[in-house]
Amino acid sequence: MSKIAIISDVNAGLDYIGYDPGIPVLRSIINFDDEHYVDGIDIKADEFYEKLQTTGIIPSTSAPTVGEAMELLDRLAAEGYTDVIMYSISYKLSSIGPMVENLIDDYKGKINIYVVDTKLATYMQGYVAVRAKEMADAGKSVQEILDYTRYLIDNQHAYFVVDDLNYLVKNGRLSGAQGFIGNLLKIKPVLELTKNGRIVSVEKVRTHRKAVERAWNMFLEETKDAKKVKMLVLHTLREQDARACAEKLEKELPNAYEVEVFTITPAVGAHIGCGVLGFGYFILEK
Repeated sequence: MSKIAIISDVNAGLDYIGYDPGIPVLRSIINFDDEHYVDGIDIKADEFYEKLQTTGIIPSTSAPTVGEAMELLDRLAAEGYTDVIMYSISYKLSSIGPMVENLIDDYKGKINIYVVDTKLATYMQGYVAVRAKEMADAGKSVQEILDYTRYLIDNQHAYFVVDDLNYLVKNGRLSGAQGFIGNLLKIKPVLELTKNGRIVSVEKVRTHRKAVERAWNMFLEETKDAKKVKMLVLHTLREQDARACAEKLEKELPNAYEVEVFTITPAVGAHIGCGVLGFGYFILEK
């Protein structure tokens, strides 16, 4: 009889959902020059963003190691798991997923490994993993879990607005940035996490308020015809704004099945900075 484990990485924000989902994560290191912190262990979101505001350093991140991935897989095999499904941050944003994928052959006969490129990050990625865990707990098969979570990945989108593009540019996470790097301080572009998992600029807007308004309108336009939509409002140090947006969505949209607010974890925050506000959705029923 199969026993299925669901795993992910720290970028999924599972430390901030208010309960333990029972999903082990591979953890990244946050580097402030010669200071190094394990995301979610040595430093949590509140402390991280406070540090970001008081230091002039734009931090970098180090991905989990192969040894850490093997240690987790060995533990799961020892606990009697026959299969493990990894829900990875977008392959376009990090090498974590491909690193675990490279271990598939090494573990044949010991534990079956499946790696899903969610093409996502933040709790957009985390939500997919949580749904997978619910299905595993309910006794669903590996194929049923993979099929449904791939449906979720195919029926999602996210927009966000950042206050300071320097973070994304310095860490190489923003595609097609060349056209406006010279105007970094003058514009607040609406960014999207594309269907293939890249971060790109959709529109250049002069003020943060107008950029948020534009992202909001695109979000509403894409979800208006769906019957049932899971909605997420994501932020870094904009909790009040995020909660106000969530309340507005719940009141005004009859198809809003569930609206939740989530803090973005430090491993992602290191690349986007403070003051981010984002809107993401999954179409659960068309």
